[in-house]
Amino acid sequence: MKKTYFSLLLIMLCWSADALGKPLILPADKVMRISASCVEFEHHGILPLKEGVEAFHHWEGEFYPMPLEGVKVGFQEVVPTLEQGEVSRFDVYDPLYIRTMRVALSKAEFEGIEHQELIFSPTSKLFVEETGTGRGFIIEEGREGVVSAREGKLFFEDGQGNLWEFERRLYLWADPGGKIQINSFRRGSSTRFYPQYRGRIELTVVGPNQFLAINEVDLEEYLYQVVPSEMPITWPKEALKAQAVASRTYAVAQAIYSREGHLGFHVSDSTNSQVYNNQAEAAAATEAIKATAGEILVSETGTIASTYFYSTSPGGPLTSRAEWEQMESLALEGNSPWFRWKCTFSKKELEASLKNHLPGSLGKIRDLKIGSRDQEGRVASLEIEGSTGRTSIQGELQIRSALRPSGLKRTGDVLSSFPLLPSAFFTLECQRDEDGSLESVIIFGGGSGHGLGMSQWGAKGLAEAGSDYLSILKRYYPKSHLIEHSERLRY
Repeated sequence: MKKTYFSLLLIMLCWSADALGKPLILPADKVMRISASCVEFEHHGILPLKEGVEAFHHWEGEFYPMPLEGVKVGFQEVVPTLEQGEVSRFDVYDPLYIRTMRVALSKAEFEGIEHQELIFSPTSKLFVEETGTGRGFIIEEGREGVVSAREGKLFFEDGQGNLWEFERRLYLWADPGGKIQINSFRRGSSTRFYPQYRGRIELTVVGPNQFLAINEVDLEEYLYQVVPSEMPITWPKEALKAQAVASRTYAVAQAIYSREGHLGFHVSDSTNSQVYNNQAEAAAATEAIKATAGEILVSETGTIASTYFYSTSPGGPLTSRAEWEQMESLALEGNSPWFRWKCTFSKKELEASLKNHLPGSLGKIRDLKIGSRDQEGRVASLEIEGSTGRTSIQGELQIRSALRPSGLKRTGDVLSSFPLLPSAFFTLECQRDEDGSLESVIIFGGGSGHGLGMSQWGAKGLAEAGSDYLSILKRYYPKSHLIEHSERLRY
């Protein structure tokens, strides 16, 4: 109730300040979302930004101007100044480095971030509280709580037969040492498990029947569930350490650039960012993270480096089947199973796979062609001809997402299904019947991932050959150098 009275008092103060024509300086608060036009604070709510809004950073008794882009989601000590109901100035008292990550949790199989329902089960006690009112309850270990969104509100069954109705953001956190387990879905590629999360989870309504689940977690602890999800924990320690630095740098960069700041998070837990908690924490990965604690890569100018990474290089051009077959038997990059792969789409499978990625119905698919490649050799456009028209799909990720194979033959094994094409390094052949009608399409590909930055299988090979993680990073990011992430970065 104290927070509610505080909000009412704040409104009265705003009215008084406006009446007197004076700026109103609000108490420090946490930034939950921010865009070019408005900001949402944890307690002050949503406030519009005045044109030409200023921002200043205060540290060790001094302050200096900073760009608006420097006011980050998750900063906790931000003082807004209001003029006529709009924020005209930000004063930031947070240190200008990233301490926590805000991760949007995806649904089952990482299919989108907007949830209709989630089931929570704590490993100890789970505390649930509504912001602004303090209303909430505790879910004991061994019980389940179920949250859903209806008509713009959150409804939470507390595991004891009570149904709670909430109109504001909810916070969930566990006892010290405990974790928050989600029982709605399982993660993992081979061994499936119910994911458990450190830190706290925020639930925010984003539609009549949908909500976001954002995990706010310490940066280093975030990596505990990224590194084993991105690189096998049985790989050499120096490769894991290189992955830890690359993943930490990528995370800090996403938090700094705040591309998703208007939605209130820094990264998602899927391949749209870097994979998080698709494998459980593991001692080998945690040791590599602790051994490189706080280390990130920056460019020669002092700005955060671009530390993209991917699984496997294709090892050469793939513009024809002959090129694919010529190198199929080679074992490059540490015998990666992704070095060469192929898959076949029947006409029916192709139409079903492309259906949701086309602007409209093209009728029956007649032909599929590679339209263009980028300078790295990746397919950049895919041309589709149907019985009622033509269209194209542009962009590497869009093309890979549109071609979801039901079966995939890799170097040395076969996968029954895969959520997207492993890479855009591929060529294709159309198989036709005696009348020339399309029967199927065979895709001959190589590598896994986008092919930018550090090859993870390449890092494995270098580590096995005796290279340490510094040498591996230098090999793949030659124009970067290490600093501690708490040192000042240039925006």
